[in-house]
Amino acid sequence: MNRRKLLFGLLGLGCLAAGTVVQGVGSRATALVSEAGGDYVLVAALSGVALLAALPVVVSGRESELQQVETPDPEVPVRVPPAGREFDETVRGWDYRTPVLGDSTRQRVKTRLRKAAVEAVMRERNCGRSRARRLVRRGEWTDDAEAASFLGSPSRSTLATAVSALPRRRTPAEFRARRTAEAIYAVSGGTGR
Repeated sequence: MNRRKLLFGLLGLGCLAAGTVVQGVGSRATALVSEAGGDYVLVAALSGVALLAALPVVVSGRESELQQVETPDPEVPVRVPPAGREFDETVRGWDYRTPVLGDSTRQRVKTRLRKAAVEAVMRERNCGRSRARRLVRRGEWTDDAEAASFLGSPSRSTLATAVSALPRRRTPAEFRARRTAEAIYAVSGGTGR
């Protein structure tokens, strides 16, 4: 960039010097213009300006000033936790399994599962939110009685849930939450979010 400034500066000084010299030779310049014609002088002047403007472009096109961009590193896949990891960690946690102390955590999980069930029913049955809520509340959204009673009105006994959860080494609350999540996944056609 500094070379260009220097070049234009020298070019400007050269034009100034030429104008000063030509001023003393005014009669010869007038004779030349009258001999060549006004159109020729105009074309010659414009051509000279165009050449002077093109000169820096030609000079800057040398290979020494060529800057190439290097290719970036290829993209690598972003590591994300597997789907349902947060749910698994919450349901496995001691605060979810503790009968009295885990009430708020269990309620949060139940609320999230209810919301997911309503959305799955809305998509699967193509109905509105209020109708989907009604179906979930009544337990008519799935054939799984355990999941239906967990989100709706409990019609299944806690003793039956405890007996079903025992061989899997889970608490009844964890067993019901997992069964509900599986039912929501089945209702959504296996395309759950």
